[in-house]
Amino acid sequence: MKKTLLSLAIAIFSMSAFAQSEKPVYNETTNTGYETFADAFAAINSGDECTLIITGHIDITSRMTFDGSKKATVTIKGKDADASLVYKIGDAIMFIMKQQAQLTFENITIDGNNCKKNRSLIEAENKGLTLRNVTIKNYNSTNTNGIINIKNSGWGVFENVIVENCEENNFFHLQRNSSTVKGVNKFNCKLAEGIFLKNEGVTAGNDITITLAAASPAVDTKVVEGCDNPAYFTLANEGLKLTAKDGNLVVADDTESGINDIVEADNSDAPVEYYNLQGVKVNNPDKGIYIMRQGTKARKVIL
Repeated sequence: MKKTLLSLAIAIFSMSAFAQSEKPVYNETTNTGYETFADAFAAINSGDECTLIITGHIDITSRMTFDGSKKATVTIKGKDADASLVYKIGDAIMFIMKQQAQLTFENITIDGNNCKKNRSLIEAENKGLTLRNVTIKNYNSTNTNGIINIKNSGWGVFENVIVENCEENNFFHLQRNSSTVKGVNKFNCKLAEGIFLKNEGVTAGNDITITLAAASPAVDTKVVEGCDNPAYFTLANEGLKLTAKDGNLVVADDTESGINDIVEADNSDAPVEYYNLQGVKVNNPDKGIYIMRQGTKARKVIL
């Protein structure tokens, strides 16, 4: 009889645990399920270390601030391929980490819901943010700190992060030398003056475009630490490029002025039109670099 009751109790407990885990937001650490992210967030206390499992599309309807009352270490992990956190806030940052809080997003999509706001999506200060196997999409920020803001007291770890359909201010603003990248990423970042990015294992296909905030970055300024392959990164500052030096990528003059495939002008008798590099037609071009149009073809030429 006792064995029967024990088996029944175990079965009931297992069924209850399964029911909890099937809820849209499931705290794997406490074995508690929630219908909304706000409910799961409200149950987090300062000092907690927990993992929240996300199933399907979950709306974020108010700003989630990890401050002194929620000085926690939290991982937010997608359970399935459709797992996403959807921006449904009137006008606020989606997640803010303060007061030693650490937040990790893993195997999930952060969907800006085609919004245009004067806000970043995520801001980290004092501790840090990890994005691992994350897609950020459908968000336009008019804020000068871009879509991800790592403040000068915070840090970021970015591994296999893709940004898509984010046109305005679609960069990660990095203001401290403690942010690292690894894996294959596709995003833009802006480095505050004197700040560099740390490479901890980017691989073929990595495509990170970097803009230096400094007005006139000096040649040999370190931009990426621990990388000797400029193909993995692009420097957006006009007239500059990245080159390998002493195991790092540093600033160098772009002696080609960013113009590729320059050819000598064709001296044939076919009718041609010349345009300057701003797209304005030039009837009597002097010596210089122009776009030559001949029929349906166009190319850059030196006259």
